[in-house]
Amino acid sequence: MATTLSATPVDGEPFIPDAFAGKSLPRESFANLALAGADFRGSDLSMTDFRGAQLANANFEGADLSGAQFHGADVRGALFTDARLLYANFSDARLDDAAFVRAFMHHADLSRASAQSARFTWSRLMHATLRGARCAGADFTGACLRFADCRGADLSYATLEFADAATIKLVGAVLRDALLLSANLDCASVAGADFSGAILGRTVITNCADLDRVVGLVTVSHVAPSALDVDTFRRLRETLPAAFFAGIGIHVEPSAP
Repeated sequence: MATTLSATPVDGEPFIPDAFAGKSLPRESFANLALAGADFRGSDLSMTDFRGAQLANANFEGADLSGAQFHGADVRGALFTDARLLYANFSDARLDDAAFVRAFMHHADLSRASAQSARFTWSRLMHATLRGARCAGADFTGACLRFADCRGADLSYATLEFADAATIKLVGAVLRDALLLSANLDCASVAGADFSGAILGRTVITNCADLDRVVGLVTVSHVAPSALDVDTFRRLRETLPAAFFAGIGIHVEPSAP
């Protein structure tokens, strides 16, 4: 059973920053505490409660945070490099400028979180939920987003270079001016997604059944050809803009009158 920490509340003095590195604190409660700059590197924090805590610039590098609760917490600028965040809950949290480099975030919940300019480079976000998340300017370079739920998310100006986003749900998402180079969008759901001004090149856009319902395809910039499967081309050749086909490298003959 976890002990109850005698800790300073958010509106008081913060904890000593290096008090928790390398500790075993599973199922502990840090809810609503002031922990800005705290050092949790390499700690066992599985199932730990950080709901509503102030964790700006805290260091969680290499920590095990599987099942941890960060609902409504402030983790702006925090470091989660190489951390285990399986099933972690960041719903309604503030993650702006936080670093999740190479983090394991399978099934993590980031619903409605603010993650502007956050770094998810080479992170594992399979089956993660980012519904309604505000991720403008976030970096998902090399991230695995297979089966992720990003419906209604703001991914404008986001970088998804080399991102593996097969079967991702992007329905109603905003990808204005996003960078999608060498990305994999096979079987992605994209109805109502806004790709205005997005930059594509060497991107896999196969088996996207609702590609014709994407907003702003005619404004997409193509820096290199991309891949479109034959079935999708045959089914949507009359509804997708000719400029989009030309951009991905497919020459479409005008239909006979």
